[in-house]
Amino acid sequence: MKYVRTLSLYLAFSFIAAVLITLLVIMTPDHTSPISFLEKVGLAGLFLFCCIIGISFTLHPNWVRRYFSKFKDKEKNTQQQVKRSFQGHHPDCPTFQNHTIHWNKKTWCAGCLGLFIGLCASMVLMILYVVTDFQLTNMMSYLLILLGLFILPVVYIEILYRSRYAIVHVIINSLMSLSFFIIIIAVGELTGKFVYGFFTILLCFLWLDVRIQLSKWHHGSLCKNCFESCKMFLTFD
Repeated sequence: MKYVRTLSLYLAFSFIAAVLITLLVIMTPDHTSPISFLEKVGLAGLFLFCCIIGISFTLHPNWVRRYFSKFKDKEKNTQQQVKRSFQGHHPDCPTFQNHTIHWNKKTWCAGCLGLFIGLCASMVLMILYVVTDFQLTNMMSYLLILLGLFILPVVYIEILYRSRYAIVHVIINSLMSLSFFIIIIAVGELTGKFVYGFFTILLCFLWLDVRIQLSKWHHGSLCKNCFESCKMFLTFD
């Protein structure tokens, strides 16, 4: 129950963040000046940097742990004890077969592959957004924010009620990365301020963390109800 309460707090903060973004753009005066080119470049540079960090985690989720030997040793001991190998960041057991996908002669975590595709697409779109000096109308910006905020609960629900098809998970997760892009540029266009775009990027990290926590809970629940004895993921009560 403790982890369920933690998840509830995550979801509550996620909802509050969505409300804050909505209030921010609604309360912005209509006569606000468009975001300057320099501020747009700064916002794009920060977003691209975050995307690169995110891509590194989709390819190597635990790369930070190599600097902490105690985590590395613990992981080795666990793998030796249960004798269960991993493919695409998941145990190679029937329970997690629809959590991975084979692409380019490699087994990928379906969620990570989706985030990877979405982040790469978002980087390309952000570069095009800057170099073409494209400006959104207020109506387009409002619609993009609504679309982006709508995608978030769709992603959360899909994680909890996984489809049998891994490709669906890939598509939904790629949309999450794209939702971050469209929300950020829409907020920047409506407010005309780099600082509000920066604030939106911070909220995107919160929304992404909610997705990670929901995935951990789902993995733990599957392990708890699985007939195998390995129990590679922690179970949460």
